[in-house]
Amino acid sequence: MPFRDMPWRAWAAYAVLQAGIAAGYAGFAALLEACLPSPHPPGLQLGLPLALALLLRQGGRVWPGLALGMLWLAWREPGLQAADKVLLALSGLGAALLGANLPPRRRLPFFRLSDVLAFLGGAVALSSLLATLGRVFAWMPAYAHRLPELAWSGAQLWLGNAALLLALAPVLLLAGSHGRGRPGAACWRETSLVAGATLLLAILVCCGLNGRGGHYAILPYLFIMPLLWLAFRSELLLAHGLSLAIVALVLAGAGLGSGALTIAGAGESLLNAALLALVQAVTLLVFGALLEERRQVERRLLQANQSLEAKVSERTSQLAESEARLRLMADAAPFPLAMNRLAGGELIYANERAEELFGASLQPERALKVQDFYVHAGERDEVAQALRVRGRVEDKEVRLKDAQGREFWAQISCAMVKSDKIWYVINGVSDISERKQLEQSLHDANAALRRQVDEIEVLQQGLREQALRDPLTGLFNRRHLDEILPRVLDHMLALHRDVAVLMVDADHFKRVNDTYGHRCGDLVLTALGAYLSDHFRSGDIVCRYGGEEFFVLLPGASLEAAFTKAQLLCEAVRRMEIDAQGHTLSVTLSIGLALCPLHGEDAESVVLAADEALYQAKQQGRDRVCVAAPLSQALS
Repeated sequence: MPFRDMPWRAWAAYAVLQAGIAAGYAGFAALLEACLPSPHPPGLQLGLPLALALLLRQGGRVWPGLALGMLWLAWREPGLQAADKVLLALSGLGAALLGANLPPRRRLPFFRLSDVLAFLGGAVALSSLLATLGRVFAWMPAYAHRLPELAWSGAQLWLGNAALLLALAPVLLLAGSHGRGRPGAACWRETSLVAGATLLLAILVCCGLNGRGGHYAILPYLFIMPLLWLAFRSELLLAHGLSLAIVALVLAGAGLGSGALTIAGAGESLLNAALLALVQAVTLLVFGALLEERRQVERRLLQANQSLEAKVSERTSQLAESEARLRLMADAAPFPLAMNRLAGGELIYANERAEELFGASLQPERALKVQDFYVHAGERDEVAQALRVRGRVEDKEVRLKDAQGREFWAQISCAMVKSDKIWYVINGVSDISERKQLEQSLHDANAALRRQVDEIEVLQQGLREQALRDPLTGLFNRRHLDEILPRVLDHMLALHRDVAVLMVDADHFKRVNDTYGHRCGDLVLTALGAYLSDHFRSGDIVCRYGGEEFFVLLPGASLEAAFTKAQLLCEAVRRMEIDAQGHTLSVTLSIGLALCPLHGEDAESVVLAADEALYQAKQQGRDRVCVAAPLSQALS
């Protein structure tokens, strides 16, 4: 819910929660301050482990309370300016937020090695460094001319903050986790004995021995062995808690001036305690992550084994039941079913339907083989080869025969099975003789129907040809021209090539009809159409446009080539003599020439240009070729 939409009760609860977090943070820091021996390195962010644990567990909703607690603690420090106090609070809050957001947020950072490394590098190293830098910047005015001392103090402070985080953060996080760090195989008595003995020895070593000479400095580090045992055999939280107790005993020994790590002054003792905390915490974190990953693998393997055993047991039971059911089903199957050996083909089982179909029954003294019932041995070899390659044959049609020699068509389906290292073949057989007879009848009927369809298509092709041809001249008619002309123009334009068109008209053709009759005129038109068809290329298209007009389409022809061809046509027709009903006639032609795209890019424009050119040819005296004016000139 957005903050502005929260009711006042929610606001009050939120404020109380943040105030409680701030008080808890301040109380935790004060408790650690009281427990640490004096003198200890000044400027430690004592509440940083708690802040990191809260942010990792609760998320970013707790940061206002933490910021308030850090600011209150910084404000209580004497000798600092207000800006320095704000800087300390901000550096502490930034360190906690940085450490909480670097490890993966989907799980606690202690149960996978990658998460542990991210925690050590981010939550410990970088966040401790950020918290230390805030304190170092606040100290700069006091160490203005002693920068080496400032650097040494900063290094000690960083080591102290890192040791605090490593010693306390795992305990705080593991104490509230659920289902992680499961106990090992050790019982509570064994665990209590090891933990108690380790604690007693730690009291003796860390508080009772005199470590001034440095002879016993190695002894506290040997406690890592029982700590690892506890992490492996018992609780990871117990191991981290005991590690924290050992560090506390070292600090107590430093305060008392005794213990194996109390070698020189208090500062060196605290440094030794910090190093011990670092070694123990890092070892436990890495070992705990490796141990948890191993336990996860073991749990997965155990679950997989249990699942596999259950499946094997279930499968064994199912196989036994399936075998009994299979025998029952095979006997009661409504279709012929048989089983034979793959190698020799000997039949070892046949149900009642199979025996009825083949007219033979299995008898111990009479061995039957599958190949005895195939009409063609090649088909048996094909089935055997398919079984060896694919392991099954589905719906294959073969010719079989029964024991009396009756041949019939059958559809078989076979599958290979293995039992006791022997391959068997299960055969399902269906008599399809009646179906094959029906298929043959249907095939004959389809063949007759196809012949009729072919005849109809021939007739339809003739009708289509008649619809596109002029019945008098045999040339394409105007309907075909209207259909093909736009397609030809578009195609040639896409190829960037020209298309020439000729509009051809027989001069004074009406006189021929009026003088010699329409039959004679038809013969003249027929002769002209035949000559035009022979005169042009096979790729050119010659159509009868209407009456005595013809239209010629010349794809790919240039204007000069088309003009030359049209002039030659006029000269040839002028010299041509046409015999029509005992009369020898001659005609002349007027031709209009247009070119696409020069005179237009669509069919209507090109035809109109050619028609206007034909009109000019007639106006100029006929028996000639005229070229249409360019489009720009026509528009002007």
